[in-house]
Amino acid sequence: MEPGMQIKKIEFKQNDLKIGIPLALIYFITVFTICYLVFGGIIGMADAVNNFGSAKGIGLLVGLCFMAPFFVLLHFVMPRHTLEFHPDKITVYKNRKEETVIYYNNIAAMQLNVSRMNRLDILDSQHNILYYILPQNKPQVLEATISEISKYIDLERQRGTKKYFGQNVDTIIYSRRR
Repeated sequence: MEPGMQIKKIEFKQNDLKIGIPLALIYFITVFTICYLVFGGIIGMADAVNNFGSAKGIGLLVGLCFMAPFFVLLHFVMPRHTLEFHPDKITVYKNRKEETVIYYNNIAAMQLNVSRMNRLDILDSQHNILYYILPQNKPQVLEATISEISKYIDLERQRGTKKYFGQNVDTIIYSRRR
């Protein structure tokens, strides 16, 4: 590395479905079981909802008491990723442990919002995914990553659109210029 050259780092929490889905199932089954036991079964839960009075009030209560703790728990459970951009490679750390190294000469293309919304896929020449970035709550990480990789690779951009939940979302495919 040249003297005075800084290594750029980008940190973010990445959504991990292998952790998130089981956690959600366990959490909601546990909450349902506790409510079932406290209120005396399904009929008791229905009576509690009816006696509460306001549908908006019960919705607010459920959101504060059951959903908010779930999202806080999810935030702490999801792994923290760090991308380090070196002159010849990207080093990826997961929870401060090196997970993978991607050399710039192995990157053939990148796809933004193609496979999923707010997901950046980094592909090799056979279109195998070398790494993907799916940030939990900071989509600006995707643009920062593309910007950093573009400093080391000459890329051309191809725009398109894709529908997610009835909304058109811009998709961009970055290909290495030959």
